[in-house]
Amino acid sequence: MNRYRIGVLLYFRSDDGRILLIRRSRAPNRGLWCAIGGKLEMASGESPAECARREALEEVGVDVSDGDLSLRCLLSEQNYEGTGHWLMFVYEVGKRLSALPGDIDEGEFAFYAPDELAGLDMPRLDKSVLMDRILDPEAPAFHALFVPESAEVDLNGVVVEELIGGGESPR
Repeated sequence: MNRYRIGVLLYFRSDDGRILLIRRSRAPNRGLWCAIGGKLEMASGESPAECARREALEEVGVDVSDGDLSLRCLLSEQNYEGTGHWLMFVYEVGKRLSALPGDIDEGEFAFYAPDELAGLDMPRLDKSVLMDRILDPEAPAFHALFVPESAEVDLNGVVVEELIGGGESPR
């Protein structure tokens, strides 16, 4: 059975522009560097923005407002790692961090400069979205992507469904 799941990913930056990532201690993506994120609490009717604010507070200890959130990508992944279909709202967070958050049960945090990301052990799609669609100053401001199950191995299978804007974000 293919369940549908909805979640958020959050890309924070430090005061000096480095990206906050977490090395996950749990599945999915155990041992890999990833964005902060989590699943919507759909039973309570939580919206993606509400989920983003909750996850920012729970995982990073930072209270963010809707104005701090810039939706950069809507990512639809077909049967990711056999866990069902995912709809991910990918936000860039405008509120900068002055210090590294303390580690949590989900994993350990670190800041990375954009030029260090290529060498990190990250999920391939996450790395592609971060480097090519969020950090690239020439990239459109918003992307809608469909990722068929086969694209987990070959990123050439990613379908760009929508591009909006001229790359402006809360950098």
